[in-house]
Amino acid sequence: MLGRRFHLILLVILSLPAWGTPQVPLRDLVKHAEIQQVKISPSGTHIAVQKLHEGERVLVFMSLSPLEITGTLRFQGNEEVGDFYWANDERVVAEVLSRRAALEAPVNYGSLYAINYDGSRGKTIFGWAAGEMQTGSHIRRAERTNAHAILIDPLLHNKKEALVSTYPWDRNWETLGEVLRVNIYTGVRRRVASLPQVGGRAFTDGRGELLFANGTDQDDEYQLFRRDGINWKKVEHPALKRGTPVGFNYSENTAYLIIDRKGDTEQLVRLDMESGEVIPVFSHEFADISEVIREPVAKQPVGVYIDPDQPQAQFFDETGDFAAFFRGLKKAFTGYRISFTSFTDDGRKGILEVTGDRLPGDYFLVDLETKKAEFLLASARWLDPEMLNPMQPHSFTAEDGMRIGLYLTFPRNREQNLPMVVMPHGGPHARDYWSYDQDAQILSQNGYLVLQVNFRGSTGYGDGFFAAGRREWGGAIQEDIAAAARWAIAQGYADRDRICIYGASFGGYSAMMNPIRNPGLYQCAAGYVGVYDLAMLFEKGDIPRRDRGIAFLEKELGQDPEFLRINSPLHNTEQLQLPVFIAHGGQDERAPVEHAEAILEKLQKEGRQVESLILPNEGHGFYSEENNLQLYNRLLTFLDRHIGVGAAEKKAPADN
Repeated sequence: MLGRRFHLILLVILSLPAWGTPQVPLRDLVKHAEIQQVKISPSGTHIAVQKLHEGERVLVFMSLSPLEITGTLRFQGNEEVGDFYWANDERVVAEVLSRRAALEAPVNYGSLYAINYDGSRGKTIFGWAAGEMQTGSHIRRAERTNAHAILIDPLLHNKKEALVSTYPWDRNWETLGEVLRVNIYTGVRRRVASLPQVGGRAFTDGRGELLFANGTDQDDEYQLFRRDGINWKKVEHPALKRGTPVGFNYSENTAYLIIDRKGDTEQLVRLDMESGEVIPVFSHEFADISEVIREPVAKQPVGVYIDPDQPQAQFFDETGDFAAFFRGLKKAFTGYRISFTSFTDDGRKGILEVTGDRLPGDYFLVDLETKKAEFLLASARWLDPEMLNPMQPHSFTAEDGMRIGLYLTFPRNREQNLPMVVMPHGGPHARDYWSYDQDAQILSQNGYLVLQVNFRGSTGYGDGFFAAGRREWGGAIQEDIAAAARWAIAQGYADRDRICIYGASFGGYSAMMNPIRNPGLYQCAAGYVGVYDLAMLFEKGDIPRRDRGIAFLEKELGQDPEFLRINSPLHNTEQLQLPVFIAHGGQDERAPVEHAEAILEKLQKEGRQVESLILPNEGHGFYSEENNLQLYNRLLTFLDRHIGVGAAEKKAPADN
């Protein structure tokens, strides 16, 4: 936590207090964040806070002067509060999460609930629980709907309606959705348009008028559409057809889009809506755009965040007041990432979220006129940043000349000859960031150097880097991971005889595949909710339920059975000559538990040293704090036995 109810004068460097010992209890590290979101009302008189209360997400409303609770939203039964938005100055629309008996983590089934900040007039305005079943009535009421809804524009100027995209319940996600105007008090709605593509979303000009929509076709190809009267027209412009709308400038009648350039990094462009002229605004040599920074009133982009290693704010509006203000904030919070969650209508006040490698998140009330920031809430107040371990960015050059970025998290006061855990990320089309990382903290707190590598195929480094991972799941990607481990050994950071690999999802795949490809490099391997049979991906789980899911797999892996076999850990276990730990959730739909069961059965038949933890009510990543405590205790015991203190004691010569 960065502070307790204090005023921070901007442009003054922030200093953190030092509290206590460096060791953080495991239970504190696996706890869910207490404060999960904070947003300010349009007039700035209230804030809405999503927090965890007795293990459930609830919404708390607070006045700002004085700071006190005015109302709460806590569902009865199995429901919790999900993401939320201020729809006008008194009313919030929230997504409803539901828990079911077979799964620990709550799931969003698409219902929307609206409530006033004093806790009054609460009502389900969309979803299966909205309205009543009616026959022969002309009275307009909310209707029960088996569909999923996402708010796309709160229509703050309207006061009574919000614009939502809806998607009918369809296990295969193959049904076109709609855009609806929904009354936030009654739930009565009217259809605005059909969506032109399955699974996409619509974008407005910020004043409720539809401008664009996107989605992916049956071949898993991205498509962009522009509103043309009452119809949608597919965008064929070669630069724009892979674009994502991110803002609109009314005075200039221009739209801002991030375009995905084939073989290159993303670029922010400005589109003249009349002439069709496309004007480049910003791009980086090797980093994609990770976030757009918008002006608080008009909401038009003035800058971007990129993450080549650590987050960097870049501005293309050099003369604007907000850009100058944001730069000042960055100086005040040097060493942290800052981002506004919300602003008042007049742009005078906003809620600032501050995060970092040792800070899960603190929230401040910022006055843009007085240039003061007042601490409000900490997402995890029990964690002291001074007791957590920093994350260091590094990079190396692969044999083929490709730049590979990585992060190292060291245990306190030690940087040489350490036991190391290589932790490849999931995806593979995802990435690690310089940010607070629960796994990195847990492992480094227990004496391990943690290496996280953004191998080829990771997002964030351009289309060429992304595409280089296709059909290389068991090839060049694994070479990058092994090269990163050898780089850390060569730097003197890691002890070559005490290295383990651990990862989740695709990281779990890599945790098994990398030792197969690199015998002798690791002393143990731990896979968590991993994929171990590539052919099974085409047959089981949520990916093959959709045509576009099959198209994605064919694009990524091809269809050659022999290729799938030689790149699957399950079919190469004879080369997995090291201790293995497998953890999995029985309700995992992305990587079904059959992956874990199959590799465990084969390793056990082969007489290998293998341990497992299968929890029947968990999904693709454990949710329950108690289950996570069990997982990490088992993992730490496993690591200790093979590369930690326990392993060192086994190797130590006996006293005579």
